[in-house]
Amino acid sequence: MRVAFFGLGYHAKTGSSRFLLDLLEQHATVDTFFAEASVPAVRRAAPGFDESRYDAIVIWQLHEAFALLSGRHPNVTFAPMYDAMWRGGAFTWKPSFGKAKILCFSWALAAEVARYAAVHRRVQYFPDADAVPPVGDFDTLRGFLWYRRRDISPEAVFALTAGSHFDSLTIHDGPDPGHEAPFPAAAPRHIGTLRRTGWSEDGSAFATALAGANVFFAPRPLEGIGMSFLEAMARGLCVVAPDAPTMNEYISHGANGLLYAPGQYRALDFANARDLGARARETMLRGRAAWEAGVPALLDFIAAPRAAIAAREASVAVPAAPSPWHILGGEGVRHDAAALDRVIGGAPPEARIIRGHHVARDRAGRETLLRIAEFGAGWDRLLAGDVGPRGPRGLGVPQATLIHADVLRQFDAAPPQTAHHLTALLRRARLAGIPIHDSDEILGTRNLPEDWPAERRAWYQLVAAEAGAAAGARVLEALDDAAGDAKARRRAAAPARAAIALIGLCDRLSPALGRAAEALILGGALRRLRGMVRR
Repeated sequence: MRVAFFGLGYHAKTGSSRFLLDLLEQHATVDTFFAEASVPAVRRAAPGFDESRYDAIVIWQLHEAFALLSGRHPNVTFAPMYDAMWRGGAFTWKPSFGKAKILCFSWALAAEVARYAAVHRRVQYFPDADAVPPVGDFDTLRGFLWYRRRDISPEAVFALTAGSHFDSLTIHDGPDPGHEAPFPAAAPRHIGTLRRTGWSEDGSAFATALAGANVFFAPRPLEGIGMSFLEAMARGLCVVAPDAPTMNEYISHGANGLLYAPGQYRALDFANARDLGARARETMLRGRAAWEAGVPALLDFIAAPRAAIAAREASVAVPAAPSPWHILGGEGVRHDAAALDRVIGGAPPEARIIRGHHVARDRAGRETLLRIAEFGAGWDRLLAGDVGPRGPRGLGVPQATLIHADVLRQFDAAPPQTAHHLTALLRRARLAGIPIHDSDEILGTRNLPEDWPAERRAWYQLVAAEAGAAAGARVLEALDDAAGDAKARRRAAAPARAAIALIGLCDRLSPALGRAAEALILGGALRRLRGMVRR
């Protein structure tokens, strides 16, 4: 089999696509073409490119490579990166992408792609934790930030660490273009030593500094895959990251890492950094086994023509949990019977409540992975007002929580029907010493609640009853603020959505016209023309 692989020149330098290239090269003859993100650069990298010479074509993020294709090749795989697909707050999509199979390395990306492309596959990559030595020394806290963007600056890390003593903090000063900023003149008192490293040809400065750290601050607000934080998890570092894709698709707050609301740099609790790092490494070890088991299916997806993959797509209904366990079913709810069997069989014998992650489906049919937090950490986030536009983060839902009949009998309680009812039951169970087991499995899929005003009132009532009226009012205000911020972001993104819709319309008429429209609207040509007119 002969494969053409297109990728960004930057990724050739960082090696972030190397794992897929290695897989392909084990099974096929691969010609690689790396270029900067422009059509002229792609044409220079692959002069006289002839698609008919290849059985399969793989495009890793570099969508400009579609300019070399006729649109008739039967086997093109496009692997976009989630972070790169957003412009001005709107998701970028052109109809010509839909002529390819779409390989998604993120739940959030798959949710967006599903709106446009019928043929897509979601996979989750895990590095090989066995190939790197684990961090063993947590006697002191030693932080590491690869400074890449102003969104996550040294000053943000100072705020996140306030209240905890760090023996040292190393800033690897390697900003993305346009994000250069002065290095901090001094560190706050809770940081003993502030160190700075910079770029080196062989990467030794980065590797040496990282080897001396045990807390890693994820460097970007969004990721495509996120190799740097995944490798830190594999080493057993305590990873701190924004609660955003792809970080929150691997990290459960307070269980195997720490998450914070993007742009909100409240002080975090690092008391359990050692345990969080150990669990992060365990997550990578389990995930690696799942990744390796899924490699044959991944290679088949790339090797098979688009039409053949489309013909295989089918949904299979599965039953819910066996007695004596209860899990909420109902309209729009799906359960993975194999996952339920695994978690019941793998839980400690004394466990009477088993919590798992779930997938939330919105009105448009987009599905988003929502991971549970360690329950106490999730409750603390709620009380601190760290919430999303549709409620608390990480407390779990009845559609992904197995409750033994003994628990319901002990409390003379009905099975919880809502997330706030479940939270109340879990708090009672913790106080009563009932064993609760957290599983790193996705146990259910559910529709998002339609009646948000009722949900909002219910969370206020629960917090007010458990922690007082002042705490309830604080949570209510935070929920309203989060909903307002989400609306403001949607309004601000309206021009970008309109621009991308226009590009899509042009692309339907002709891919070349779509590329021209993209260059004019999003590539800066229009902005430069306005500047010339003003002058």
